[in-house]
Amino acid sequence: MSQPAPAPRENVISLQAISRKYFTALQRQHDLLAFNLAGLKTADPAAYDHFSGLSRVMPLPQAHLPAQQMQAFARGLMLRTTINDLLVLAVECMVDCHHLCLFVRHCGRNTQPGKELIERVAKDQADFARMNLQEKFEALEEGAGIVCELEDGIFSLAAALRVLSRGGKVTNDDIAPDGSLTLEFKSMKDFEVPQDSPEQTSADSAPEGVVKHPIGDVLQARSKVIARLVDTTRTFRPGELLELSDSELLGLNITAAKFVDGLLKSVDFYAKNQLGEGQGS
Repeated sequence: MSQPAPAPRENVISLQAISRKYFTALQRQHDLLAFNLAGLKTADPAAYDHFSGLSRVMPLPQAHLPAQQMQAFARGLMLRTTINDLLVLAVECMVDCHHLCLFVRHCGRNTQPGKELIERVAKDQADFARMNLQEKFEALEEGAGIVCELEDGIFSLAAALRVLSRGGKVTNDDIAPDGSLTLEFKSMKDFEVPQDSPEQTSADSAPEGVVKHPIGDVLQARSKVIARLVDTTRTFRPGELLELSDSELLGLNITAAKFVDGLLKSVDFYAKNQLGEGQGS
């Protein structure tokens, strides 16, 4: 019996497709991180012992970790994996956005570019893919005038990953001239505001970056609580372990999402300037 023909793959590069791809991936990262945090908080040592002995054999029983030590090991692995995955997502989004900018710059509205143009785009894209992180940011700025919002947040992810890949302890090789390693990222923070304040009116209208907190409606208090996106920094000295709280871990996902959002908006602005307003990308 013959198999049905596979559906044709989408080969159109669009800003909408890039946005859908990376925000879906970031949502999955958020959900996985929240799920893992919940698992660590509710881990049952008895259940761990049960599953540890389920196979009746271990590769090296002398190296087996008790539940408490395993919890610390699992959290460290989760931190390193989370930061690595977010950094990979951010860099891959830069690569895809650069590819789109190349087509806009070299091909414009030409829907059937010739072989020479295709080869030029492919070469420039291959060169960009081989660049380090700093060079990628510089190439986007020089080639398309794109200055990425939260660039420092992405460099913070890279700096943290370097530390964690060596065991998590900050060394003299990691610090800035001020003698410390400072990570910059976004996080959500609750603020209490009076019911009749202008800021409360702003919260009711729910502008970008501000979310109305339901607790105020429930308690009918004289003040309400709103959550706002704020800049956060953590400073580490040589010899200190790089550790982040649960909310800071989730803030890394917010940072990557805000970076991707700003990058996509910059690419959209570039494309409209190149192709003409209303042409889209």
